[in-house]
Amino acid sequence: MLTIVWSGCQLPKQFKLKLVLGGAKGSGKTSFISGNYKEDTPIGVSFESIECYANQGDLYKFVIWDLKDKPRFEFLFPLFCRGACAGLLCFDINDQQSFYDLKRWIKLLRDVVVDIPIIIIGTKLDLGKEKVSDEEIDELLVSENLEDVFFVSRFNLPEKREEIFKRIVQIIDKDYYIREFYIPNYIDDQEFKNLEHLFDHCPICKKKNHGSGELRNIFFNRNNPFTMRFRESLLRLIDNIDILNIAYPNKISLGIPCCDCYKKIFNENPRSLINNP
Repeated sequence: MLTIVWSGCQLPKQFKLKLVLGGAKGSGKTSFISGNYKEDTPIGVSFESIECYANQGDLYKFVIWDLKDKPRFEFLFPLFCRGACAGLLCFDINDQQSFYDLKRWIKLLRDVVVDIPIIIIGTKLDLGKEKVSDEEIDELLVSENLEDVFFVSRFNLPEKREEIFKRIVQIIDKDYYIREFYIPNYIDDQEFKNLEHLFDHCPICKKKNHGSGELRNIFFNRNNPFTMRFRESLLRLIDNIDILNIAYPNKISLGIPCCDCYKKIFNENPRSLINNP
């Protein structure tokens, strides 16, 4: 039996944060956060998650509450805004009314969370029919004490999304110095899902392993040369797993040992490696 063991190093930090996304209907906010259009939900809000990795794999996971701008849902919005760490408000740069509507959304957020940081996002920049002037935007930033403004188009969406969430982390965690920052793309996520599936059971006792959050942080830690080499080795292993199974049927078991099996093999608690890497 061949068993691959991750001996561990100092575990990255992990944060789970709530963020509210608002803006007039048609402002492009849902497309900004999810990359595509979604139908309205019957409860007035839909949910997306964005995982942001910084420095040595520190994870800031944002759960985005995307508020649907319909009158029948408005009485629920104050409830939906509770506990939010920040607000993102979108407006269509080609639609002046959606810009004017931002004041309503700003009031909604600050009536619930008084000192909530707010970033505004001008969407659909690629249409080239701007009807909102720079002077109007600057005036709103100052008068409403907003944190920042960004402009996005279908051509720069991934880069701008990463830039915006980096700014949010800087706002809510002012003492945290960001050297590296990125949001995993679709290919990254698919590669991790393949890895997660391969290592979801202990190769020794066959019990299902507990959460894969730590493995995910290791996998997405691009700032540590050792973890990058480890990641590439795992991906090569996945690519060749069928060949190994054919060449060595029923002789090789791949996986991450559960805590109990790890103790039996190495006579050591794997958690102790966190403090003594």
